[in-house]
Amino acid sequence: MKPIVGALLLLAAGAAQGQDQTDRLLHAIAEDKEPVAAILVLGGKVDVHARNAARETPLHLAAEKNMQALTRLLLDAGGRVRARTETGETPLHLAALNADPGCTALLLDAGADPRALNDHGESALHWAALGGNTAVAQLLLKRGADPDAVDLNGNLALHGAADGGHAEMVRLLLPRTRRPGLKNLEGKSALDLARERGHDELARQF
Repeated sequence: MKPIVGALLLLAAGAAQGQDQTDRLLHAIAEDKEPVAAILVLGGKVDVHARNAARETPLHLAAEKNMQALTRLLLDAGGRVRARTETGETPLHLAALNADPGCTALLLDAGADPRALNDHGESALHWAALGGNTAVAQLLLKRGADPDAVDLNGNLALHGAADGGHAEMVRLLLPRTRRPGLKNLEGKSALDLARERGHDELARQF
């Protein structure tokens, strides 16, 4: 075999192996096998910038599942905290789906933007508020998240908190929101949503 041909074959084999390892990484995260995923990252033969069909990176997937050890490894390996999915979500948006603020803290320490908006105009705070994840919301606010950000439907984070019946979240956001009575594009305020959903005790906080 000629040397140049042999070299090209070796490069192709290495690339295929790397692709295979990356696929294994994405599947391991999806299947909640954090130790397996961590070993693959430590092996150094995965592409930490790889994307799945939704254009989520391994960092997005790890943050969504609150895999803190893996999130730290991916960040150390160069995972991009400002990478966006096909609908504009950063890993911080997905971390905000968890009650535990661990991954949120890791991403913020690595330079994630707490004010970043997805294609629907939603911030990580919007997502945390809708899920009632108060500890995450507290951390986001402490690190500069905007409680007055309005999504494309005219909703504040407060709207999501009220809609979900999350009394503790409403107590957190209400004094920090300049216009708590703001109406969305459907003409409804956060208070209106609380009343519509039958959250009467929560509505009395307004």
